[in-house]
Amino acid sequence: MSVPGRSPVSLITQAMRFAVVGGAATLAHFAVMAALIMLQWASPLIATFAGSLVGAGVAYWANRRHTFESDVPHTRALPRHTVVVAGSIVLNALLFRLAHGSFEAPVWFAQGLATGLCMVFNFVASRQWVFKQRSL
Repeated sequence: MSVPGRSPVSLITQAMRFAVVGGAATLAHFAVMAALIMLQWASPLIATFAGSLVGAGVAYWANRRHTFESDVPHTRALPRHTVVVAGSIVLNALLFRLAHGSFEAPVWFAQGLATGLCMVFNFVASRQWVFKQRSL
């Protein structure tokens, strides 16, 4: 996956870039989550949902531009990204609920676990479907 005229980006480079972008998106996610919890405006579950929406916007822009250097049209990539994000939000909520609700893990541990597993899901889906260039 690369822009025409540029060398293809290796899987390792993409994974490292994805991790950096994921870190930035996660910081945005956690900042929103923390604010909502500390201000007592939302439960931890609702707060993580809201944070994940903010993180998704950060991730789309940065992954399209930097991680995958994609020129896939927004009309194709954005709806696909939305599907992946929706799946990731559900996965995040389920994993968080399982870890925090069922196993009584602390909120931040449960969120860290859910975030890590969702990042793997998002990388594979983004690389193989969202930002994948069409074969000529």
